[in-house]
Amino acid sequence: MKRRQLLVGGGTVATASLAGCIGSAQTDSSGESRTLTVSKRGEATAAPDKAVVHVSIEATGDSASTVRNDLSERSAELNDGLIAAGIPEDNITTGRFSIYERRERARIPEGGETESDGELQETTRYEGTHSFRIEVDDVASVGSVIDTAVESGADTVSHIEFTLSAERRAELRQAALDSAIEAARTESEFVAGKVDQSVVGVKSVDTSGGDISPVRREYDTAEAADSGSTELQPDDVTVRATAKITYRIE
Repeated sequence: MKRRQLLVGGGTVATASLAGCIGSAQTDSSGESRTLTVSKRGEATAAPDKAVVHVSIEATGDSASTVRNDLSERSAELNDGLIAAGIPEDNITTGRFSIYERRERARIPEGGETESDGELQETTRYEGTHSFRIEVDDVASVGSVIDTAVESGADTVSHIEFTLSAERRAELRQAALDSAIEAARTESEFVAGKVDQSVVGVKSVDTSGGDISPVRREYDTAEAADSGSTELQPDDVTVRATAKITYRIE
């Protein structure tokens, strides 16, 4: 069986990087500098250990009830197929469910006349979509999950998001925060020394900032269907943390 290989990003090893800036120095009425504020950002990266696959089922029909029934039956088939493949039922959640009316006007040929000479007639069709969110705890099996979803009736795989479990995310945030705090300490001591001051304590610390950059991969279902089974190679996920620290100096 051929494998579909989709490259996601450019693959890197786990690293930590720093960025930031000096905020401001505060003075008292005598002009002496008493506090120094430094803001730094730390980053940590790691391979994803969790993925979310977004798929959907689509249907069309002459009535809303026909489309609704079709979506319901095929959604059950998709759900059963995923569970049979080992996906926990709690990892499969329903996303958007919608049915809408589409009206089109077309010329209907009369007798031997060509279509362009016929009478304009309005037709009504109904289209529906039922989307699903599938959480995958084993990143290496994402390709297999996609194949199972398509084989079980999914019409579209919109995108795959590679991210981190809560535990791994917390670990990386701590690493990024350690880097940011250490960088802030080093910079505060350097700047204080340049103005003939010394850091003597900490007045306040703010570590509320930060974010995570998951890896998102768009997926062309029609193109991939002709290429055999799916293989994915995601890039690393980045977690960022910031530390804004106000130091006492004298």
